[in-house]
Amino acid sequence: MRMRKIYEKVIVEKIYASIEKASFSLEPQIKKLIYDAKEKEKNPYGKKVLEVIAENIKIAENKKIPICQDTGMIVLFFEIGSKTRIEFRKFKTLQELVDFAVKIAYKNMYLRKSVVYVPDRKNTATNTPAVLWCENIPGDEMKFSLMIKGFGSENTTQLRMFLPGVEQNEIIEFVAECVKKAGPNPCPPVFIGIGMGGTAEKAMYLSKKALLDIGKKKRWKMAEFEQKIISKINETGIGPGGFGGNFTCLDARVKTFPTHIAGFPVAVSISCWAHRMHQESI
Repeated sequence: MRMRKIYEKVIVEKIYASIEKASFSLEPQIKKLIYDAKEKEKNPYGKKVLEVIAENIKIAENKKIPICQDTGMIVLFFEIGSKTRIEFRKFKTLQELVDFAVKIAYKNMYLRKSVVYVPDRKNTATNTPAVLWCENIPGDEMKFSLMIKGFGSENTTQLRMFLPGVEQNEIIEFVAECVKKAGPNPCPPVFIGIGMGGTAEKAMYLSKKALLDIGKKKRWKMAEFEQKIISKINETGIGPGGFGGNFTCLDARVKTFPTHIAGFPVAVSISCWAHRMHQESI
């Protein structure tokens, strides 16, 4: 079987460019959701917050200033084709390669280093290591989705191990309660990723991966359920910045996986309005 070689330099350059793009700008579909909310928001305080957010986005893009002072932790989802082979020379592993790209990006772009060792909390001084997930796919293509995750929203992550008889409305109430409990901390308006099924850690993984679908065309099987979640959250009236309004959640996405007959894990990952992500093919 012929294998497609992918060289280290190409991966490093792609990750570096993605960090630059995600740090200083938002994807078009994310900006559209924010701008649409700004036009429709009826609460004057919430509307003012959205106007400030829109101005923040414009300044960040034009002046190459980080879109958020929390320059986040890098999360990377790789899809690696079964007919591809990374030509390792300078590095021993994909983790080592990725961390090198993150290190030089954060250094050259003067991005705040926010990653610390545990339990001593000493700063790694490089914003590494990145969080890495890898999935094998058919073919000879390599793809990755990069997310810069701030911890104002990350700290509001929740997991509940429901019993198998849980009803849809109970899940919707749980997600809305997560957002209500978080209040202004995740910098609303927020985006919600929900993972359902698998084991506890699988549900958590799915909830984070669901955030990659924010703003994209909805899948008809989940669209109605996702819209119910958005509507229920917006009924809380938390609004932009927590100042009240019609828009607390701009989009919610669900990913599922089969689970055991005795359980029903549900995980909720929240992203702030500065939902920084970028996807690339190599």
